[in-house]
Amino acid sequence: MENMELMFEPVLEKNEKILKIYKPNKCKFGWYVFLLSFVSWIWLLAVPVGFLWYDGAWRGFETPFWVALWITLGVLLLVVLITIFCSVLWYKNRFYAYTSKRILVRGGIIGIDYKSLEFKSLTATVVKVSLLDKLVRKNTGTIKFGSPSSPVFSMMGSHSNQYMFNHIEKPYETLKEIKELINTQE
Repeated sequence: MENMELMFEPVLEKNEKILKIYKPNKCKFGWYVFLLSFVSWIWLLAVPVGFLWYDGAWRGFETPFWVALWITLGVLLLVVLITIFCSVLWYKNRFYAYTSKRILVRGGIIGIDYKSLEFKSLTATVVKVSLLDKLVRKNTGTIKFGSPSSPVFSMMGSHSNQYMFNHIEKPYETLKEIKELINTQE
């Protein structure tokens, strides 16, 4: 626990103490990345099918089809490797915490970024338990924290909330702990 507290040292204020640190559930995160990637990549396999017909006629499994297939498979392999590499870095660097004053999100792929939301600015919370959370059966979910400058939900769908504890275990219990802390400070 003490080593984990050192990860948040660059952003801790004087007399601020970390009360609890969380790490995303590895199993849930792995399934999330796999399913999202699979849905994104599956269309690549349709590219060579277009080479079965060219010049307005059925050409079958001739050279252009095989060239397109191998190029597509090469691109797919490269994209899979990049996704795996970035996902491992995302998971390795991702931690969530709450202190006596605020929530903290630590993450990043290339460098380490920190996001914090003071309790006094926190105006909304949402716990989301998805179908994948239920299928994985790890009691996982996502907690979204909102403020006037970063709402939990946007009508246009273009706003991404930065203050989220993604893929954490026991999201309802975690939110309850944080809300109890906030209520004792008021």
